Amino acid sequence: MIGFSLPKLLLFLLLFAFVWFGFRYVNRVEQIRRAVRDEVKRRQQAGRKPASIEAEDLVKCGRCGAYVAARSAASCGRTDCPWGR
Repeated sequence: MIGFSLPKLLLFLLLFAFVWFGFRYVNRVEQIRRAVRDEVKRRQQAGRKPASIEAEDLVKCGRCGAYVAARSAASCGRTDCPWGR
């Protein structure tokens, strides 16, 4: 017959605690590894030269005072707009 004695219960609790904290430790180590790997990736990507964005000069409209792109200006809808050509 299987009896529950104090030494058996203590051994069971000790083994349970060992497994429980072992799993927590392994999960924590994996979480730290992922964080370090993500940080290394982020730093590598930050070191790369970003894609160049071409800037466009703005000019002020003589009629309404709004600033529009010089090369791709479009009409603002006013009849006297100089960009509505």
